[in-house]
Amino acid sequence: MLIFSETFEHPTQVSKVRVNVYEEPPMPNPPGIDTPTTGGGYLVTEERIGTTKVIATLGFLDRKEDALARARRRADELKAQLYRPVLAAA
Repeated sequence: MLIFSETFEHPTQVSKVRVNVYEEPPMPNPPGIDTPTTGGGYLVTEERIGTTKVIATLGFLDRKEDALARARRRADELKAQLYRPVLAAA
């Protein structure tokens, strides 16, 4: 489930960049396995949207706060490269 998304655009480049955070629920254990195998977590991604869409994983973190902090760090890196947030359409 998507819990955070922010889109950026560059003044001289056509493509856009979107930073997302998804909550991944815990997966059920396979039959016969008693210990948890996947406890869920938060997936942080970056989408480069242009002629094609390229998705990169920025991390899979246990805590929501850590995932949101990673997304904010990437947003700051993009701003340092002159990317600006895209205002949401009304």
